[in-house]
Amino acid sequence: MNKLAKEYDGKATFLCINTRGIPDAKSYKESKGLNEPALLHGAVRPPEEYGLRYIPHKVVIDKGGKVVKNFEGVNLSEDVKALV
Repeated sequence: MNKLAKEYDGKATFLCINTRGIPDAKSYKESKGLNEPALLHGAVRPPEEYGLRYIPHKVVIDKGGKVVKNFEGVNLSEDVKALV
């Protein structure tokens, strides 16, 4: 995800949401080497519309806020390229 965040900086936003709080989010970020500044991290419960079923869970959202892919069949490299 670091690579994608760097490649699409200014064109796409990548959010990593942790449902257990900021300390856990920071620990996870460090353990996975997620250090790209354009890769944003937060600690909240995602909106119900995202259909969070599993962790990790990927959702692709277009510029208008519409969920275009949700968990099944998400390929970040291809999906982001198609949207920007």
